[in-house]
Amino acid sequence: MSVPRTDTRFLAGIAQRLKSLRNERRLSQIRVTMDTGVNVSRAESGKRSLSVYSVAVLCKYYGVSMDEFFRGIELEVIPWE
Repeated sequence: MSVPRTDTRFLAGIAQRLKSLRNERRLSQIRVTMDTGVNVSRAESGKRSLSVYSVAVLCKYYGVSMDEFFRGIELEVIPWE
């Protein structure tokens, strides 16, 4: 049996966290993209997943640890169950 490769709730959680961090700092998507090289508009839509490296770059940019970033964002699709 094939397991879905995309967890839409997980991606939505990441998208919401990214948008929240950016809005708290009153930054535009264009400003963040220009500063980091990471296209956050696609990630904030929840339709595109980011590499671990891109998440790490954004965490450093926003001044949060990766642990803090992912806190409360749960993986729904567990392939081994």
